[in-house]
Amino acid sequence: MFLAIKELKYTKGKFALIISVIVLISYLVYFLTSLAYGLASSYTNAVNKWGSDEVVITVDSNDSIMMSFMTNNDFDSLEVDGIKARIGLFPAVINNPNAEVNVDSRINVYFFGIDNDSFLKPTEVRNLTLQDNEVVVDDSLKKEGYEIGSTIAVSGTDTVFTIIGFSTKSTYQTAPVIYMAMDTWQKYRYSTETPPNLYSGIIVRGSTGNLGIKLATYTTADYIATLPGYTAQVLTFGTMIIFLIIIVAFVLGIFIYVLTIQKTPMFGVMKAQGISNFYIANSVVTQTFLLVFIGIFIGLILTIVSGIFLGDIIPFAINTLFYGVITVAFFLFGFLGALFSVRAVLKIDPLKAIGG
Repeated sequence: MFLAIKELKYTKGKFALIISVIVLISYLVYFLTSLAYGLASSYTNAVNKWGSDEVVITVDSNDSIMMSFMTNNDFDSLEVDGIKARIGLFPAVINNPNAEVNVDSRINVYFFGIDNDSFLKPTEVRNLTLQDNEVVVDDSLKKEGYEIGSTIAVSGTDTVFTIIGFSTKSTYQTAPVIYMAMDTWQKYRYSTETPPNLYSGIIVRGSTGNLGIKLATYTTADYIATLPGYTAQVLTFGTMIIFLIIIVAFVLGIFIYVLTIQKTPMFGVMKAQGISNFYIANSVVTQTFLLVFIGIFIGLILTIVSGIFLGDIIPFAINTLFYGVITVAFFLFGFLGALFSVRAVLKIDPLKAIGG
């Protein structure tokens, strides 16, 4: 430890360069992780709020809940060990009818039709009753100037809704969710005041029994995986992050190895004086761990600061578990990189190193 710290203080320039590389790469990894997690969460926030175990839709929908059409007979006949709830789901484009430029206020959203006594109603508004054209919206719409009592219009229709409440983290496929009564949703979905009594799916807390040939069930995780682009996005970011961690291991290993080779004469003198291989190798490994610690600590601080300033602009979310795994991976790969230098230290011949 003493030798490692002493050398860090003595050759600040060399080690500052190594640390700066680790800072940049760790910052990139942590930032991409937060971006990936934030983007993935924005796909599934509303689904996670269901607290469900299974999602039931029709077989003919081809994994798309928006193409699923179910009747009350389907709901009544579905046997579950737990509780179940109907849901209607369909996309829409809303705008602010009071905006100076109506076109500029357009926002892509998803309409969720739910029953008032359903567990799908967000916990923040359980005391509110959805009726007529009253809606509860994701609180991200507050940034657009909406508040309780504000009205929102549906583009391409004469429909206007009134906001009676807000729900936190209610997004679906990155778009804000708007909750409304099931009969209101049906009127919008089928563009008539006397719509058919159809809905999109059944959300189950518990397990389902015999479904028959018309219905298909998915675990909530499997349903999320069917969302367009979700799996590809997670795999892409995951692959990038893994390769970045491996790259930093190689970079760190090469830097330490080169520095070790440059110090061969010094290590030779130390060996000639009776200093053990273990002491010298321990110094190399300790030095590597210190470089990694300083680099990832600064990178982590920069990531958190970036999140504070950019959180309202990009889908940025911190996951301490992911951060912990990545930090351990950095130290692990850094250690593996240091082993190459340790191997070089063990091969040093004192006589040859000092020119004897």
